[in-house]
Amino acid sequence: MKYKLKNIMPYLVNGLIVTGIFCLILFISQSFPFGQKLTLGKSDAIFQYKPMLYNFIMRLKTGTLYPFTFNNGLGNSFYFNFAYYLTSPINLVALLFKNPDVMYLSVIVVKMFITAIICTFYTRKKGGSNLTSLIVTLSYVFSSWFIVYYYNIMWLDTFMIFPLVQYGLEELISKNKVAIFIFALAYCFYTNFLLAFAVIVYVLVYFIIRNFFYDQKSWKDKFKTLGIFLLAFIWSFLIIAFFFNILVVVKRQMGLGFSNSNDSNYFLSTVNFFKSLFYGNNILNINFSGETFPNIAVNTFILLNIIFYFLNSKIKPRDKAFVFIGLSLVIDCLFSTKMDYVMNFFHNVIGLTYRYVFIFIFLGIILFIKNMQNYDQKDLKKMIPVIGILMLVVILLRKRMEFKIWIINLVFLLLFLMLIFFKEKKYSKYVVLLLVFSQTLIISYLAIPADISFEKINTNFIEEPIKYRLNTIGKNDYLNKNLYTNQDVTYSFTSMTYNKVLAMVKKLGFNSGGNGMHGNIYNDLFSLIFNVKNDLYLEKIYAVNKDITKTILLVDDVKNNTEDLIYKMTGIKDIYREEVLEANRLDDDNYYFDIDKHYYFVKDGDITLLKGLGTAIKKRDNIENNKLIIYTLDENKLKEIYDKLSKNQIKYSYYRDDLIKGTIEVDEGELIFTSIPYDKSWQVKVDGRDVQTVELLDSLLGIEVDEGKHEIILEYKCDFQKGIIISLVSFISLIGYLIFKSFKSLRVAKIK
Repeated sequence: MKYKLKNIMPYLVNGLIVTGIFCLILFISQSFPFGQKLTLGKSDAIFQYKPMLYNFIMRLKTGTLYPFTFNNGLGNSFYFNFAYYLTSPINLVALLFKNPDVMYLSVIVVKMFITAIICTFYTRKKGGSNLTSLIVTLSYVFSSWFIVYYYNIMWLDTFMIFPLVQYGLEELISKNKVAIFIFALAYCFYTNFLLAFAVIVYVLVYFIIRNFFYDQKSWKDKFKTLGIFLLAFIWSFLIIAFFFNILVVVKRQMGLGFSNSNDSNYFLSTVNFFKSLFYGNNILNINFSGETFPNIAVNTFILLNIIFYFLNSKIKPRDKAFVFIGLSLVIDCLFSTKMDYVMNFFHNVIGLTYRYVFIFIFLGIILFIKNMQNYDQKDLKKMIPVIGILMLVVILLRKRMEFKIWIINLVFLLLFLMLIFFKEKKYSKYVVLLLVFSQTLIISYLAIPADISFEKINTNFIEEPIKYRLNTIGKNDYLNKNLYTNQDVTYSFTSMTYNKVLAMVKKLGFNSGGNGMHGNIYNDLFSLIFNVKNDLYLEKIYAVNKDITKTILLVDDVKNNTEDLIYKMTGIKDIYREEVLEANRLDDDNYYFDIDKHYYFVKDGDITLLKGLGTAIKKRDNIENNKLIIYTLDENKLKEIYDKLSKNQIKYSYYRDDLIKGTIEVDEGELIFTSIPYDKSWQVKVDGRDVQTVELLDSLLGIEVDEGKHEIILEYKCDFQKGIIISLVSFISLIGYLIFKSFKSLRVAKIK
């Protein structure tokens, strides 16, 4: 019992130290749960990850987790949210709590704790001491990558499991053992397929270099290992076949694809590369074109040992040569936007370049472990000029660093330089640990807590059917309680929605970006058509003229698009009213026109629009007679459109986001229009018979029916049965393999 406890203690101690430091940082900075700063994290954590986690957990608790939701955008499948954001089994720890902030914090802390355990496992398996394992754990967990990305809870699993992927890969190559590699790679891909792709690229490159060019074994054994590697690789993916099934469905639903590599307008400068080697220079965002930043720094002691690796006389020249080649490839990868594009799963991600850089950080840590095992005190003085050069680099970077970051790096370099001359060698390891601990705490304190405070919302999850889309979440108690944050209803709290829907609404004048809808709904016509809560609103399902199938929406022609759509839906023409405005002032050669309309079109001219109610429009020099012609929506026409479309709306008999039942009257020459994104997973029955749906406006669900009254049922269903069966069989096979290997080992031990 004592022996087992002795073996377990280093893991527990390292895990507790890491989580203790994180909590201490929150306490010192008076962040939640120790102070008034309620928001742990930044930007997307506030508007996406925390609300989604809360919503997911509360729906699990209340048994109301449905495969489709209308709470964001025009509607969204749950499966993509799950596949990209919520697959981690560790997220279920949030089930223990009620408060959204505590849920979110608990997931981060538990993942940190497990990361510490895995780092300790790797270091000890590689012969590292307790001191080495603690330094590795502190340096990896509180690396620049973590400090910048810690609030991206869906990425933390890949960061957490990667040391185990590395260990499993090494075991496979050297001993043909596959179990750990199969599990770790499967877990990695399951919890975040985007970051896992970068891991897979790394695994393939590492295997080829290590197996075929570094390891000194026969070619027969090399190809045998290759066969085992391919088998393990395939096996790991068979275990998560059900997840691939989900991804295929998501691809079909969302229309997701790859971005163009030619859009890579960012670059890594030499200055930023050197700056990124030092602790505390943590940068997230870049402009759409401009300098980027890799966030590869670990503790100064680790950095010094990586350099010392090449000066250590106990390290074989052959090993140094291969490491040098490997590091050269890594650095070349960082400077190549094309390689960054590949590592990011063939996407250009603005502000999130090098999100896979934890791989490179751990490679540096591997060198640190090897160097610590082959320490030669006689070589230590070789570090004096190296530290001097690094200090010079920091001094030269003064103008590119915040002063406090600059002075911290300079001071710690000086302290490690002084440590070389420290006479009490038996105490030097404690001094090293103190320096590592101090730098970790100081830098993390400066960088981790977000200096943002939001008004606390009284969260009390409720489940009730909301049949309409809400104009503004901030004015509605239901969505405050369910989504925890104030945002416009059409602001998607997931980064992804149906691509065709985004393209369609943009052509109708609604603000939509590359992967999400946002902005207040000032367009009354848009609100009417798409079931947004307003003075005039329609249900999600109503009858329109069949001519809607002939509508073609053009790019950058919102006025004609909306006119044509309304005419095809209702037969109503001339929905816009022309107004002539006179400039009310001239300022800096610009004419200003005050407009009291939310939504309008300018007839001609090079116009700058200053958005907002009471909009001012300015034009430099070519408006004749200081007049401007605009078109605004005719309110009488809007009422006429409403009267026409509201005549035949659905009457619900049952309503849930993924299951809608009701009756609807359809006149001659009409079809059923829905403001629901087109998705083949929607199964529709009319009068008890399955019917094929049609795609309206290249994005919405439509149903062609005969004239008369009809009972309709819309149910959102996806079939993952085949994927689940393959995953279960593969996983059970892995368990069986492990049992067989255990019995075989016991039999060999008995014979011996």
